This record gives sequence, C-alpha cells and structure tokens, in this order.
Amino acid sequence: MLTISTDSLFTRVADAEAFDITFWVGVLSVGVMLAVVVFYEQTTPVALMRRDGWTLLLSAVLQATMTTFFVLAVKNTSISNVVVIVAASPLVAAAFGWILLRETVSRRVWLAIAVCAAGIGVVVSGSLSGGKIVGDLLAMGAVISFGLGVVVLRGNPEMSRPMVVGLGGLVMAIFAAVPAQIFGHNTKTWLVFGAMGIVFGPLSRVMLGSAPRYLSAAEVGLFVPIETVLGTLWAFLIFGEVPAVQTWIGGAIILFGLLWGIWPRDNQAPVSV
Repeated sequence: MLTISTDSLFTRVADAEAFDITFWVGVLSVGVMLAVVVFYEQTTPVALMRRDGWTLLLSAVLQATMTTFFVLAVKNTSISNVVVIVAASPLVAAAFGWILLRETVSRRVWLAIAVCAAGIGVVVSGSLSGGKIVGDLLAMGAVISFGLGVVVLRGNPEMSRPMVVGLGGLVMAIFAAVPAQIFGHNTKTWLVFGAMGIVFGPLSRVMLGSAPRYLSAAEVGLFVPIETVLGTLWAFLIFGEVPAVQTWIGGAIILFGLLWGIWPRDNQAPVSV
C-alpha cells in the first residue's frame, strides 16, 4: 500500500489523459512481468495459462478493472475523495470473502460495513453539486474490483502473481488502445509512465497479490487505509488540495467503522453460514 499510494500522485502529475496512462502502464507492465515469469519463475505464459485457465484470466481482468477505474477516478474527482472511498476496501473484501470463500466474518464487521457505506454516501453527497459524481462512482467500482480480486487470489494461492499482473496489463492496454493518445507526450509524462509501469505499478501489485497467500481477504484489506492517509497527504503537499468538508466527515465515518469493525474483541460472534 505504501507503493500503491503513489498512483494518485503520478496520475495527477502526468500531462496525459486517463486512457493514455492506462495504456502505457499496461504495456510496460506486460514487458516487466513477462521477464519475471520467464527468468525468475522459469516457465512460460502459455504454460501458466494452460494451468490456471479462466481463474487467471478473471483475476487479471479484475486487477485491470481496479487500476483503470482508479486512474479514471483520480482524473474525474479529487484525490482525497478517491482515497477516502477506497478506505472502505477492507470491509468490501471481508464481505466478498464471506460470500464466496465462506471466511468467518463477525456481526460487528457487518455493522461496520453499513457504517462505511454511510460514510461513502456522505463523501459522494459533496460531489453531487460539484459535478464530480462520476469520479466517485469510478472509485467505488475500483473498491468492488479490489474486493473481488483479493477473493480470487485468496482462493487460488498457487496462481502466479507476476502472470496476473502481466495479463492484467495486457487487458488494460487493449481496453485503452482506441481512446488513448499513444505518442506525442513530453519527457515528464514519459518518466511518469515509466515509474508507474516499470517500477511502482508491477511491484505494488505483485506484493498485494501475494498477500492473500498468507492473510484472509479481510486482513489484506486492513492495510488499505495506509493509501488513504498517504494519498491525501500527497495531494495536500504537492497540489495544495484541501479535502471538502463532506470528505472529512465521510472519511471520519469510514475510518471509525473500519476501526470498530476490526478491533479485536473476545466476545465477537461470527456469522453462521
């Protein structure tokens, strides 16, 4: 999450449209991850596709959707709104983990999910009059994609994470190829593409994809607020972006719901399935 928190910063710094960023981050991620699969895992993409089949494709599509929605959201609303909405990811992941993997989720966590939903509603309400509702909805789409993606990875611990990231990059590039401006960018933008597509993007997503091998979907999601704090900090320090009142209030509600939902208690009762 420390490395992922730079996504919003790089996306805003780049003198490029969202689809331009999506295309080049996807293309560069394919190259980096292909090299990792061949030289580090000592196998081929074809062999991994034959082994993991549709689950590999599904995981890649979800990752591509999450990244694309996030980039589009940052371009269509404030960074603070995006990262505050993304803070609800832990509870969304917990919900999908319970539904799809039957992982135990306490009643208190379900109540916390409702609290976080209310917080998101407050954040979104501040965008209704400002015309930024599309960006907020895209951020919620990124949250849903994240939750589903964690569950798929959790249920398939043997699946190659570099292959997921590489195939996800290919999906991103194909999706963005038509609307994207492929060439004609300035030097700063090319450097941003390189930072996102070669270093920070692949590194962060391989680490995030590997975490479900050792932690439940809910536990993986618990680290998301790191991005919320740092993403908001980058926006304030670099761009002077001060969150709206509704963002502060909604963020406080979401973080309260999150902390209340995950704080350990001896008497918490799990939901029976």
